[in-house]
Amino acid sequence: MTRTLHLAAALLLATATLAGCSDDAEPAAAPTTSNTSAAPSSAAHVPTTASPTPSAPRPPADGGSYDSPLVLVEALGKGGITCTGYSAIAQPRGALARGNCYVGGEEYTVGIYKSPAQARQQPNTMAELLEGVSDVNLVLGRNWTVGCPDQPSCQQVAAVLGGEVFHEPA
Repeated sequence: MTRTLHLAAALLLATATLAGCSDDAEPAAAPTTSNTSAAPSSAAHVPTTASPTPSAPRPPADGGSYDSPLVLVEALGKGGITCTGYSAIAQPRGALARGNCYVGGEEYTVGIYKSPAQARQQPNTMAELLEGVSDVNLVLGRNWTVGCPDQPSCQQVAAVLGGEVFHEPA
């Protein structure tokens, strides 16, 4: 019985020690190197080369390029944003291809453009069109845009795809 209590106490102490090592203010990152020049410690050693969950690669800062809205929707899905009910928009003005899909009942508009310059024009076009009527919330990639229902949604899209969040109040 005493051995069981000692084992339980040791396990509790180890758990508390490991919990005290986390810093919620910093984002979790996979360790890259271990410091082998530090003096030996009598505290329990936690290996720095193992990670319980693999960290996902960061998306390109400019969002990269996509060939079609469906490929863009697929990339969102791979990042955990499931956009369902995709419907192409016929003869999209200013874009090679554009369509709508839904995330949790909210409409998102995904567009692909011939050039980065055309993609960069889309936020301005939307801001002029919706001035005084509705906020404009977009994520702008190299040759694509994703129109979101609000800024937090756009920030989630940018975390998955990269790109720049654009917000223009009504």
